[in-house]
Amino acid sequence: MTTSVMRQKMKRRLNLPSNQIFKRVVMIMAGLRRSRQLSLFALLLVLSFPVILPATENAGVGKLLAPGQAAPVSSLTAIDDAEHEFPVAGVWNLVFFWSLFCHSCIEEMPTVQARLADLGETGPEVFFVSLDTARMQKALINFCRLRDLKHTVLMERVASDSYEVADKWGVVMTPSVFIVNPAGEVAWASQGPLDIDRFFASFAEMAKPTASAASSCEGH
Repeated sequence: MTTSVMRQKMKRRLNLPSNQIFKRVVMIMAGLRRSRQLSLFALLLVLSFPVILPATENAGVGKLLAPGQAAPVSSLTAIDDAEHEFPVAGVWNLVFFWSLFCHSCIEEMPTVQARLADLGETGPEVFFVSLDTARMQKALINFCRLRDLKHTVLMERVASDSYEVADKWGVVMTPSVFIVNPAGEVAWASQGPLDIDRFFASFAEMAKPTASAASSCEGH
């Protein structure tokens, strides 16, 4: 993988312009000199302020999948080493692309999980897809324990010069969040900090049983 491609991937995870990334790295190195006991989690927080990339820096990346488009079916490994295929056919799915380097992601995920718990069995299948890949599996496990995340956390894979799954969805920044309907189509898509109330209001409206479905159920 070329240096330029690696730099581009890091910027997509950090959501920072190049000059800001350099400044953050300098700050981190200075902090490490002051204290060798600086935790990984504290290090990640230093890098966790999301900024949308300028359009010129996204020139080679696909466009975010829009409602009505077919959701790519993929398979990734979870942090517990189990393999998962997603989205699951025949049910509603939430696919949440994130990174440990994304401040809004790590703040939103526990809140999203709490709101999902309120939905009970009517909620969607949930997949938190981390762009940090298996190289950060231990850090991901520790983060999930710290935040008590119960839903499936998958680790993205790098294929040649691209992300194996995220690029198929047109992900150019984190968080990028999708609702996939039972027919396997994208029903809702968002990138950047998530409006959680709007998200759940949209899902509740979309997941309402149709009149024909309700009549069918009543007839049995």
